[in-house]
Amino acid sequence: MKHELFQSIYRPDFEVVEERQGRLRCYPHTEQLPRLHRALNLEFRNALPDHMARTDKRGNGFQKNLLKHAGQAFCNIFNATRTDGLHLQALPDADLVTRLVVVQQITEETRRGALHRFKYFGGVDFQPDIRISGKPLVFTDHVLERFSTRVPKRLGENLGMLLLSFFNSPIIALPVGPGLAFILLYQGTILAFPFELEQDELLFKTCLTIQEMNNLERQVPPLAFNVHYGPAYAVPRIRHWFPAMWVEDFYTKWERKVPMPSAMPDLVAGMRWHRVAHLIKDLEVMKGHGPGTTFSFLDHIPGPYTMEFPPARPEQQVDERQMHKNILPENDWDLAFDHRDHFVVNFTNLNSPAKSV
Repeated sequence: MKHELFQSIYRPDFEVVEERQGRLRCYPHTEQLPRLHRALNLEFRNALPDHMARTDKRGNGFQKNLLKHAGQAFCNIFNATRTDGLHLQALPDADLVTRLVVVQQITEETRRGALHRFKYFGGVDFQPDIRISGKPLVFTDHVLERFSTRVPKRLGENLGMLLLSFFNSPIIALPVGPGLAFILLYQGTILAFPFELEQDELLFKTCLTIQEMNNLERQVPPLAFNVHYGPAYAVPRIRHWFPAMWVEDFYTKWERKVPMPSAMPDLVAGMRWHRVAHLIKDLEVMKGHGPGTTFSFLDHIPGPYTMEFPPARPEQQVDERQMHKNILPENDWDLAFDHRDHFVVNFTNLNSPAKSV
């Protein structure tokens, strides 16, 4: 049974253990989640400047944006490689206040091999259920193995970077090989995750870089998806992004075979979390943020992906259907989008609403 010494100044002699229930293995143990989260949350929050640590649902967009970037730095830089094998994420709650979350990996042994699901513990009042189009996410062992061997990262970052790839990129499904795959932006290039619907769960079968994609087809209208919280989902009419432009960008990267970066840079020697936490405000001000910054969920759908717009840049409002009508008014875009939206929600009866171009 797996057990590791907890890497925390608040519980230096505590061991993180694995939980076993028949064919299931859970790491860390469910009963340990509150204690682990409390210690790590103290490490995160105690180093924050007061103005950031006080941010709650009453905070403005600028304050919430600062807390988001502080959480991402703490989880994805300072805790990306932990000796205890724990994985942390910074996720926004329903009020767009970023919370530190401990990721619990649940592995089920099946006849087709190990399947991996993930739960997220941000305290007794925040345990988000992350889905795509209302469907839970399941990863085969093959996905984790291929991501580990094909995608550059620092040792120990495999799982954290895999989840981040889903949380920090708009998602579009395109034909890759014999079926559909979710295409995600990653480190200036793209990744493909072929999937299928199995027992009302989205099962991801492998991870492909551009080098393993023998074909990629553009489709109109694009099969655009959202990562979100909870089982309820409706395709948004107004978005923050124009999926057709992302398809063109993905396709251009695939044609040019844009490679993965050769290696992830190491942390700067001597860099400390307390110091970086106090630099975040200055870094965001340099990017144009300040009072008046707008902070929102992507497409206004509660989930892990958020958008920030500096005061000088109005929040984007994209009516995807209307934009296609403006470009090619002779096409029956209402019918095409109705079919597309039905498939995005139900994964059935696609009826070729999207045309390869």
